[in-house]
Amino acid sequence: MSQGTVELSPRARRVGLVLWCSFLAAAVATMICFAILDPATLPATHAPSWWTSRTAVYAIGFFFFWLIAAGAASLTLYMAGTEHAAPRDTF
Repeated sequence: MSQGTVELSPRARRVGLVLWCSFLAAAVATMICFAILDPATLPATHAPSWWTSRTAVYAIGFFFFWLIAAGAASLTLYMAGTEHAAPRDTF
C-alpha cells in the first residue's frame, strides 16, 4: 500500500461496485429513454403536477433508473455470493 491510499473493506468495495455499475447502467438507460421520449412533447393536460420542466423529468428518470439498476446489481451480488447446499434426495 502506497502512502496516501486507503484500503477499503470488502463491504465498502461491494457497495462501491454496486453503486458504480448501477450508475453506468442508469446513465445508459436515461440516454436511451430520453432519446425516444421528449418530456416537452406531452400536452400540459396529460402531464402530472411534478412534471415542471425537462430537467426535472430527466433527473427523476435518472434516479429511478439508478434505483432499479442498484437493486438488480445488489441482487446479483447477493446471489453470486450465496452458497447452495447439495440437493437432497426426496424419495
